Amino acid sequence: QGNEVSLCAQSVLAALDVSVTTVLYIHGTEYQRFSADLRRFSMSRSFLDLWAACVLRLCLLSGAGLGVCLNPAQGPGRLGRWAGWLRLLFGLVPLYATVKLLLYSDTSAFPHDPWFWSLLAWTYFCSLATGALCHLLSCAGQRAGAGAGAGAEEGCNLLTDEPEEERRPEKPGAGRRLISLCWKEARLLTAGAVFLLLAELGIRPSSGPVPSPCPDGRTDSAYLLCRCPADLHACDSALSSGVRGGIFTLVFARINIRIRNMLFRSLLQQDIAFFDANHTGDITSRLTSDTTVVSDMLSHNGSLFLQSVVRGLGVCVFMVVLSWQLSLVTFMGFPIMILSSEIYGKYCKNLAAQVQDVLAKANNLAEETISSMKTVRSFGTEETECREYCRRMQDVYTLNRKEAMAFSFFTCSGRISVQICILYYGGFLVIAKHMTPGNLISFIIYELQLGDCLENLGTVYTGLMQGTGAAEKIFQYMDQESCGTLNEGTLAPDMLKGEITFSNVSFAYPTRPHTQVLKDVCFTLSPGEVTALVGPSGSGKSSCVHLMEHFYSPQAGEVLLDGLPLPKYQSQYLHSQVTLVGQEPVLFARPIHENIAYGLADCPVDMMVWAAKTANAHGFITELTDGYGTETGEKGAQLSGGQKQRVAIARALVRSPRILLLDEATSALDAESDHKIQQALCSIKENCTVLIVAHRLSTVKNADKIIVLQDGTVVEEGKHEELMRREGLYARLVHRQLLDIKSGGKRPLAEHLHRIASERAARSSGASEDLGIGID
Repeated sequence: QGNEVSLCAQSVLAALDVSVTTVLYIHGTEYQRFSADLRRFSMSRSFLDLWAACVLRLCLLSGAGLGVCLNPAQGPGRLGRWAGWLRLLFGLVPLYATVKLLLYSDTSAFPHDPWFWSLLAWTYFCSLATGALCHLLSCAGQRAGAGAGAGAEEGCNLLTDEPEEERRPEKPGAGRRLISLCWKEARLLTAGAVFLLLAELGIRPSSGPVPSPCPDGRTDSAYLLCRCPADLHACDSALSSGVRGGIFTLVFARINIRIRNMLFRSLLQQDIAFFDANHTGDITSRLTSDTTVVSDMLSHNGSLFLQSVVRGLGVCVFMVVLSWQLSLVTFMGFPIMILSSEIYGKYCKNLAAQVQDVLAKANNLAEETISSMKTVRSFGTEETECREYCRRMQDVYTLNRKEAMAFSFFTCSGRISVQICILYYGGFLVIAKHMTPGNLISFIIYELQLGDCLENLGTVYTGLMQGTGAAEKIFQYMDQESCGTLNEGTLAPDMLKGEITFSNVSFAYPTRPHTQVLKDVCFTLSPGEVTALVGPSGSGKSSCVHLMEHFYSPQAGEVLLDGLPLPKYQSQYLHSQVTLVGQEPVLFARPIHENIAYGLADCPVDMMVWAAKTANAHGFITELTDGYGTETGEKGAQLSGGQKQRVAIARALVRSPRILLLDEATSALDAESDHKIQQALCSIKENCTVLIVAHRLSTVKNADKIIVLQDGTVVEEGKHEELMRREGLYARLVHRQLLDIKSGGKRPLAEHLHRIASERAARSSGASEDLGIGID
């Protein structure tokens, strides 16, 4: 039905175009004009070519309409591929009509020929209307094809009795979203535009020499009186320019802050899987570099756009007053400039996106290198990292060089052709006595000013495209949809027992969806008990902890808290009741007391001290120069590994959680500190559920229950003595650890050295393949 309506519309327009153009061409009933113009065609006096343009529009419009209607599946796509060339063609017809106008202006019948004026106006109207209708035909056909596909999908849903998914609204483009951000500052922008108008009121037309503001023979006081208007205007212009600049700077500073706040809030709402898939340097680059690029582009280009538009309109008025013919020649170059600006803008948009991506990778490399400076220094790879960073900067320079070359070509190509035409046609008008030399010089001066305004507008468009390219990644992060592990539940009970149950849980990380980490895992953590989770490396222990923290969602099964799935609980409530201490805890670059009380609005000092004593951290904290006010440095770099772990345990205990998860939380502690913490856990386990993930025998042997994982499945469960009697995986792990302890940790190294020596000897004798030496 939509195609039929489009076909009717194009048929009506084509018929009307041919009829009206023919009537205007033959002046109503003078049919002999066809034969006369065919016999002696003249560019300046015959209008058969304008009638031929009407026939061309009829053919193109009819062909486009029939193609879309007869082939609704592929017709719109084909029309869309040719849409750019059609717009170019329909844009050239008005330009050609303007040339006819200039040529016809030298004839005596020109001022008194209403037929010509009507034919010219109708040609302009029909060319624009035909281009618009072809564009609508392409869009309507694409929407019809999309609707047909949606209808087919809907039919499939009906056949399979599956509920149809709600269609999500399409997100607006980055450019429109940037404009919407600017629209929120409409009042300040309006005030800035007013002061911009006041600053630009000084443009005046000039033709010939400028008269003196005060004739000779005046007194000094009279001369000063003559200067007053000019001085007042200069002061007004300077004041208005300053106020305008300050307003625009303030507006776009507010927009920059708003974009950064929106992006930062959106990033903190993302799932953990999002941060697994995106590098930290890439994210921080979007938050710092890209937002600065966007705000700077808006700030500079917004002010420049308004200033160029106001000044350009004033200059155009003065140019038309001086010579409407030369003004038409100048305006004829506008469509070409607009088309080239569109092509150049798209090219710069793609380049800007590539530049931001390369910069993000370079920033990620720099952040990773600087944050791991001890490792870089220990391996002596400073020069390697410098070369890699230089290579990525060279990639940025290559893209910037392409952008500079494109800008030079874009700037030169348009203005040279227009200026040559103005000089040639202007000289012709001076020779023909249609224009004075002084007016021609004034016109050229104004044309140069207009060229600067157009160049500024082209720069504005290019800058906006670059800002849009940088903003697309920002809005992509803002529109990133959560996988359902944050802010989806509403349950927040006053009392929580703290029982966690894994019910047939299977899990794979989103970044490695084909690698199954947990397979049909079932176990229960009971309140008032200390449960140990042990197993070889890569068996899935830390993955179980991540699921308990609801960092990820399982692919199958459920993780239950007090018999209810974790997604039903409010995120803030859940993480206030379930606290995790990892093997490598992260401390913030703040004093120790702020790290312990992190996330708590009000934390009493005595509670903080109790948590530090329980975690065996109070002693070393008080020995520091500033005590609890000691700065920990970036990521706690000023503290040792064991000190960081004890501060992190204190940070967890001060929250009085119902569930305490310790994932290798005491791996960096000495035996005495580990023993004290185990005693403290036994004293607080009556009030919470404790899970310990550890490899050390002294840490897990006193647990109330030990769960053994292997290859993502639970293979054993029980107490230490019971598991030792079974002589399964747990017993083998314990025996291997006891063997290492008895050998003082030297046996594995000795065996490894012996293997290396044997292999070298075998290679020298040529019989290395017959040794078969291995190590368990």
